Amino acid sequence: MLAQTVLTPHTVTTPELGAVKALLSEDESPVSDAPLYRPEAVGLLLLALLLSPKGPKEKK
Repeated sequence: MLAQTVLTPHTVTTPELGAVKALLSEDESPVSDAPLYRPEAVGLLLLALLLSPKGPKEKK
């Protein structure tokens, strides 16, 4: 037969409740250094597209 463990209910104390509330209300720290949206970068990308060399034309 398998041995069974009987768990007794745990009553929450005030310090435990305060610790849980502190963990749940804490702000998250940034995980990654993802690039931010910068609208001025759009002009630079457009300029690079306009100044890029044209592709070769097909012969007819």
